[in-house]
Amino acid sequence: MLIWAGVLLGFYATGEVKSFIRPEYLRICSLLAGLGLGVLAVFNLMNLKKETDCCHDHDHDHGDGDEHEHDHEDTSITGNAAMFLVMVIPMLAAAAFSEGGYQSAQTIRNKGFVDDPNAVKARVEDDFQAPNAEDGAGEDWEYTLEDLEKVVDRSDAGNLLLTVDQLFYTTGDQEIQKVLEGQPVETVGQVLPEIGYNPGGKRVRVFTLMVTCCRADAQPVSIPLEFAGTAPVVNDEETAEFKEMSWIKVSGTMRYPIEDGRTQAVIEVKEMTPTEEPVNEIMF
Repeated sequence: MLIWAGVLLGFYATGEVKSFIRPEYLRICSLLAGLGLGVLAVFNLMNLKKETDCCHDHDHDHGDGDEHEHDHEDTSITGNAAMFLVMVIPMLAAAAFSEGGYQSAQTIRNKGFVDDPNAVKARVEDDFQAPNAEDGAGEDWEYTLEDLEKVVDRSDAGNLLLTVDQLFYTTGDQEIQKVLEGQPVETVGQVLPEIGYNPGGKRVRVFTLMVTCCRADAQPVSIPLEFAGTAPVVNDEETAEFKEMSWIKVSGTMRYPIEDGRTQAVIEVKEMTPTEEPVNEIMF
């Protein structure tokens, strides 16, 4: 319990817990759990000492006819060793060697990309609400580029700076689609080869991770990137133009084609370059 407490408190003290759990009360729970385990472990150690002292006080000769016996060994050495191996070693190994992220492209594919824009609606919808946009708005009021520019910054090159989940969300909002169609945009995410709809081999996919509670439930949110010609090679080979799962910054023109009967958010790529991994790469 002391070791478990140490790991939990260590993650909290170093701030590493921020990469695993949502910013709300759950991070405090890790602190409270660590403190609770520590207190319980100390309590057990104190009681263990009292029991040991008690047993020593009663360690005497009961006489010939006294069949009273003391069994001071509650758990065998083998049992203790097995418990240590099961309860402690895996946790220490995970804490020491885990990179704290999803390093495998296959793991991301196994999780499956989010395909319903309503899944990110709660976290994104307010991002596009321009201040006072609806003041005095009547039935003829429409969302405009000016409204969008009140809440979304532009890069020095004039690109609208949007996150992958924001772009994905727009597939469920026709008003924002009308505004963004044909606009220059820029986003950052991780890149994977496109194994779905990919006419002419012109596409790759950019994604970021969306977390509901903790990193274990992270789901990839993604959109396709389309090139004018054949897409750059993205795989795990040394000869790849881009390593799969590597971080990229991409800029281009926003389009909303209908594919398989559904609206798809697609960036027609003007430029795609490697970039640094963000300090905290997951979306809470």
